Amino acid sequence: MEAPSDNAQPTQASSLASKLQISEEVERRYNIIKSVGEQCINDDELRDLLAKKAGPVCYDGFEPSGRMHIAQGLMKIMNVNKLTSAGCRVKIWIADWFAFMNNKLGGDLKKIGIVGEYYKEIFQAAGMNGENVEFLWSSDEINARGDEYWPLVMDIACRNSLAKIKRCMPIMGHSETDELSAAHVLYVCMQCADPLFLEADICQLGMDQQTVNLLARDYCDETERGNKPVILSHHMLPTKMSKSDSSSIIFMDDDEVEVNRKIKKKAYCPPKIVEGNPCLEYVKYIILPWFSEFTVERDEKFGGNKTFNNFEDIAADYESDKLHPMDLKNALSKALNNILQPVRDHFKTNNGAKNLLKQVNNLLKQDQKTNRVVATELSKEMEALSVNAPSSAAGLEMSEEVEKKYNIVRSIGEECIQEDELKNLLSKKPTPICYDGFEPSGRMHIAQGVMKVTNVNKLTSAGCQVKIWIADWFAQLNNKLGGDLEKIKVVGEYFKEIWQAGGMNLEKVAFLWASEEISSRGNKYWPLVMDIARRNNLRRILR
Repeated sequence: MEAPSDNAQPTQASSLASKLQISEEVERRYNIIKSVGEQCINDDELRDLLAKKAGPVCYDGFEPSGRMHIAQGLMKIMNVNKLTSAGCRVKIWIADWFAFMNNKLGGDLKKIGIVGEYYKEIFQAAGMNGENVEFLWSSDEINARGDEYWPLVMDIACRNSLAKIKRCMPIMGHSETDELSAAHVLYVCMQCADPLFLEADICQLGMDQQTVNLLARDYCDETERGNKPVILSHHMLPTKMSKSDSSSIIFMDDDEVEVNRKIKKKAYCPPKIVEGNPCLEYVKYIILPWFSEFTVERDEKFGGNKTFNNFEDIAADYESDKLHPMDLKNALSKALNNILQPVRDHFKTNNGAKNLLKQVNNLLKQDQKTNRVVATELSKEMEALSVNAPSSAAGLEMSEEVEKKYNIVRSIGEECIQEDELKNLLSKKPTPICYDGFEPSGRMHIAQGVMKVTNVNKLTSAGCQVKIWIADWFAQLNNKLGGDLEKIKVVGEYFKEIWQAGGMNLEKVAFLWASEEISSRGNKYWPLVMDIARRNNLRRILR
């Protein structure tokens, strides 16, 4: 009988040691990533993710909206650096279309783009490790894969009530009782889609964004979609150093004098009060994590210099009046100025960055003066193409041919808004375009079938070109045929067949599938939809 191998036991031992090492590595990464969030949904899912995936994808993002304050800038830099140090790949969503819908910078996409570049410049100058970080412009990414993105947004919209969507309004700094625009509803559906579209394993955003991230998880559960993201929600630092004074906000490009003034003269810092003290919050969530210590310099008669290594000791000294508010403020000012100095140096010495900052400052001054909704390039283009001129059309002399066409076209409508514009149109444009459409939803009744055939034939006999919109995506949104797009398309073809058989003259008729037309020109269609949405309040849309 063969003797047992001497190597058997060591092999088992090395296998066990290897498993333990893997487990220890997962736990190390878990602790780093978990430290980013004030709350994690769900801890077990995060551990399981790290055990299975060496480079999980983290989703983060921002709206380019103005100067960057330190609560936003420094927190994001620290969190991103922690995530990348734990092996994560971070996708930072530059939400330019979202800033447009939220009417930031008047909804001017050129200005929003400049501010987005300024944000990137600051993150890099202040120490964000860009090795595993990817900045993605929402407009570019969505336009590139609109055929994936927009059906996902629409499906999310179909599956959620308006009441549920309105509960997510804090993500835009609104409440559900505010005067909302239609864009706010679209915004929530889009942000819910973003981490799923980007195939993110982890959503790393502030506590104020948690409701929409939970909506994304609920959607994954309902649709049995894999890759449900873990939600890692970080603490929300106060933006202002004083609640009552908006000029107390410290910006990432503030000079040393400004930082000192805002902290020493404006910051709320009541003696012995820790709770709700912004100075102590900044020490806890920025200074200690950044430097691993906090040094207070003071005269010997006031206790001398002291270096703290944890927040508990700082809070205890402050509550017992061993740490005076002014000493705390001085130490905080010095620490923040040390962090921000590389940013100042970068914007002084780098010509590209210097020019970018100048542009941002100029456009923010202009924005304060105008403070208005800006027309999009597409809306300007549409306005330029308009042939409507109601003010000058009233006294228009029409030729016999135009009068004939007008009478034919007008006979279709029980009501015309407005007749002068119609006369003007027919005088100026030999072949006007008429829009008609339908939702493919079931069998066609004669009221729909015969009326459309009659009306289309009248329009084409008067020289019009008719575009019939086969609203398949709209039928899906309206949950016709259970929202099954394949079934909807079959019914759409059946409708076309009936109209042709029923005598519709197709010489000047084009049937257009909404899904195909929108997908092929999504870069024009969706900005127009968003512009309409931001210009109309929800009450008007509900009517």
